[in-house]
Amino acid sequence: MRAAGFNVTPDIADRALEAVSWPGRMQKLTSGRLVELAPNGAEIWLDGGHNPGAGAVIAEALADQEDRNPRPLFLIAGMINTKDQTNYFRAFKGMVRHVFTVPVASSEAGVPNDELAVRAEEAGLSAEPIASVGNALSLLRETWDDTEVAPRILIGGSLYLAGQVLADNGTPPA
Repeated sequence: MRAAGFNVTPDIADRALEAVSWPGRMQKLTSGRLVELAPNGAEIWLDGGHNPGAGAVIAEALADQEDRNPRPLFLIAGMINTKDQTNYFRAFKGMVRHVFTVPVASSEAGVPNDELAVRAEEAGLSAEPIASVGNALSLLRETWDDTEVAPRILIGGSLYLAGQVLADNGTPPA
């Protein structure tokens, strides 16, 4: 902004960052068709981060949330074949209870969900392929023990997947 000739003070920058909306980047999903499929009270986050650095930042943000409000963490991930899948998943080792891998239908470069599950297991995570984000959320709901605190669910690994999730949820960016 400064390079473009705008006078941006630290206060202006802080206020702008507080007001910015960046769909698919640590976006909390609170309503919609997919949200309704999840276990009651689940906290659902969507982030299109797709490389090892993004995985580390996302894992750090989720660890901060875990410190403030502990919940079992599940990951629903879909990725494309130009990304380092195993090292993305490594960031979540010791944090995630289970990973559901899904296809990225909106990209021809999507990694098959069974192959992606192998990449997650190489990173030391428990993983299984599943047909879709909706199927993963429904399975969690069907098998969730309601005596346990509702889970925190991260859906991520691809901006293609993030866009697909927002469309399927009925909450595309305005």
